[in-house]
Amino acid sequence: MKLVVSNTFTRAKEAFVPQKAEAVTLYVCGITPYSYSHIGHARVYVTFDVLHRLLKVQGVKVTYIRNFTDIDDKILDRIPQPHTDIEAKIATFVEPFITDYHAGLQKLNCLPVTHEPRVTQTIPEIIDLVQKLIDRGHAYVLHSSVYFDIASYPEYGKLSGHPLENLLCGSRVDVNDEKKNPGDFALWKGNDEDVYWKSPWGYGRPGWHIECSAMVGKHTKTLDIHGGGADLLFPHHENERAQSEAGYGCQLARYWMHVEFLLMNKEKMSKSLGNVMLMKDVLEKNNAMAFRFLMLQHSYNKQLSYSTEDLQAAGKAFDRLNEALWRAPLLSEDDFMHAYVAQDFSFVRHAFDAVQDDLNTAKAIALIFENFAEIKASKTASSVVRSFMQHVLGLKFAEPKAPELSPEIKALIAEREQARKDHDWAKSDALRDQLVRLGYELQDKKL
Repeated sequence: MKLVVSNTFTRAKEAFVPQKAEAVTLYVCGITPYSYSHIGHARVYVTFDVLHRLLKVQGVKVTYIRNFTDIDDKILDRIPQPHTDIEAKIATFVEPFITDYHAGLQKLNCLPVTHEPRVTQTIPEIIDLVQKLIDRGHAYVLHSSVYFDIASYPEYGKLSGHPLENLLCGSRVDVNDEKKNPGDFALWKGNDEDVYWKSPWGYGRPGWHIECSAMVGKHTKTLDIHGGGADLLFPHHENERAQSEAGYGCQLARYWMHVEFLLMNKEKMSKSLGNVMLMKDVLEKNNAMAFRFLMLQHSYNKQLSYSTEDLQAAGKAFDRLNEALWRAPLLSEDDFMHAYVAQDFSFVRHAFDAVQDDLNTAKAIALIFENFAEIKASKTASSVVRSFMQHVLGLKFAEPKAPELSPEIKALIAEREQARKDHDWAKSDALRDQLVRLGYELQDKKL
């Protein structure tokens, strides 16, 4: 494996060396299912799907964990009152959004993940981790809430680049005068009305950051890669790293990867601007593979400005590929890797190596188009390229849908077919030429 990744923690591209040669643990922050998923979510999960596929095709066993944050104020504020049978009410509320999310990722051809933990199913582990942090002097009880003491963890701020001294002196907006430090954050949010979940400190609910730490800890204490959107770097990932390492006493993740923002016509998506594009709406109106192709034409760690025009252009480029590749035999993953190692087509090796270089899918796609003539001319080349693009990039190819034909065009085609059956080749050729002039090229089958 020659994988190189941009490690957010070191601010550098590094050779990826997993804890175990043939096994990788990957955790990617999932959605908060209080509404339908948008195309920014899709970009994040397509990116990590390529990473998943790249490792898998090389024989690596990937334990991929992606959570649902199903305890959040945006959810709790929307479920029916009073808060009895709260977990059942949450499940009822979030299910349509989780179903929609799964349906979108399936259309985008994202592989299933290994574990999908939910916060509602992790409450005992959360309480246990909070108690560990209190016992180890990293957290303190304030009324019925519990806060993480950032001063107790000297490494705080090193992931995001927010200096600890700035947070200790009050640069944070969210200030509670009773907290030890302005930057201290809630691990457990007490509720004076005795609702939500019972804990040693009273009723309440977990803080946002502790949720991911416990969901990771439920499956493994140290990850090879922790990923997510760039918007999560601070405070979420900074806080998650601090409390996990302080509580479990080991490194949370060896590599951190962040997918940059998907902008709408160069502006950040937001409900206030009315420019949020839902995944389900885009995929209902467009070819999901065209959308995936557009995402892969750009580096994941650079901002991408999305527009309908760009998606249409990507769709046309993907249609060219599909037309050239959909008939080509699809090799198994093992057979593709044998072909890759054999170097039958050097440009495929270079494309594969580009993906290993920090998921440079844009370069890989460019190399394919640079060698398009050779691919179309060789059945073997088209088979290897289709296998690369399907197994590694996750692009599915299928027989193109026949265009809608007008009654006049259908009549000409029927007339020509009859001429062929009658062996009237002059008339058949004349009708074929007429159809070509109208923009239709026929592929004849044996009579």
